[in-house]
Amino acid sequence: MLRGIAKIYARLSYLFQLEVEGHKNDINAATAKRNAEEKRTLVTQLNAEADAIEQNMKQVDAEEEERRKGEEYLKLTDKEKYDDQQASKKEKDAALQMITEKRGLATQEAKNVSDAEQVAQVLRGRAADSRAFADKIRQI
Repeated sequence: MLRGIAKIYARLSYLFQLEVEGHKNDINAATAKRNAEEKRTLVTQLNAEADAIEQNMKQVDAEEEERRKGEEYLKLTDKEKYDDQQASKKEKDAALQMITEKRGLATQEAKNVSDAEQVAQVLRGRAADSRAFADKIRQI
């Protein structure tokens, strides 16, 4: 009789362990999926910010061209014109660097999205495997 009870207990505790493992994997898969969605949102945001900076650069360039055609600019000395051009170039270089950084980060995060989706898929597979194995044990 004691053996029978031990056998039933062992079977139930093992089934419980498999079911818990399956649910943990489901939770981890859902978390990985949510993380992937957050990263996808971040990628979209980073690309939008980079696009906005590019658009702003084009607008500033157009305004600079207009300003350089104006009378006030023509009245500046060569030194002041040179300083103005250098300041403009420095701002443009900084903006280009920001664009490059944002695009690079977006590319890296896009890869992370793919990795997180793969992790979620693997975890869902593990959960299904745990449940399938538990079902086989139930049949014994």
